[in-house]
Amino acid sequence: MDGEEYKRIISLIQDSSPKLTYCEWFDENDSLWDHTRHSHPYIELIYYVDGKGSVGIGDAQVNFSLYDTIVYPAYVEHRDAPSPERKREIICLWVDIPELVLPGPIHLNEREGMLNNAFRNIYREARRKTQEPVLLEYAIKQLLIIIFRECYEADGRNRTFERVLEYIQNHYMEKLTLEELAGLEYISKSYLSRKFRQLTGDSVIGYINAMRIQKASELLISTSMGVDEIGALVGFDSPKYFCRVFKEKMQETPSNFRKRYRAQGGI
Repeated sequence: MDGEEYKRIISLIQDSSPKLTYCEWFDENDSLWDHTRHSHPYIELIYYVDGKGSVGIGDAQVNFSLYDTIVYPAYVEHRDAPSPERKREIICLWVDIPELVLPGPIHLNEREGMLNNAFRNIYREARRKTQEPVLLEYAIKQLLIIIFRECYEADGRNRTFERVLEYIQNHYMEKLTLEELAGLEYISKSYLSRKFRQLTGDSVIGYINAMRIQKASELLISTSMGVDEIGALVGFDSPKYFCRVFKEKMQETPSNFRKRYRAQGGI
């Protein structure tokens, strides 16, 4: 989502008159929980108060956990996979806002508590005996704006990490430091480390070393260069460290890797 699209959506929400057509707080032991594949005529917003699991959306499988939010466009089929623990608990809202056409489902794992508060505020207001439609409409708009702001900022964070990943791909053979990579986008080292692991499932150095080992494997197969020379070429400043990392990643030494490949008729 670019800046113009974000502004358009926020303006659309501000000018709309959303209506809350359904609002419940329940767990999966409740009869309200639907385990079948289904859809709704309105946008559905789910906040996971407790538990974890997965949901099938079309052919895709989306994992969720505590404090996650999932937004389903109107008429999009989905199905919650049964949970063995049966501990899942949600706040479920249906919002009628015809002006807002979503291109696809939204999945957020915001941890600052703003979505938590927004969902709870709507639930409390909807349960009041002296319900104020103006306040409820405002609370719904606030929730939608928070969701799309999170989407916009998440896209920005992803673009930041795409640039960091591109830099690593172009400079993996050089001596790279966490401080240098964080400085590229003016972010802290701790933030980079945390978000890098979230996005790639690996640490920064683990990702860099995996890339180096992949390139080293290609060179071991396609050239007759020495093992130490290859290690230095892909960015390892110590032959011993190169061999240790290679064995951790490939379960064999560089020399054995080359011998095995040659024995199989590689070169």
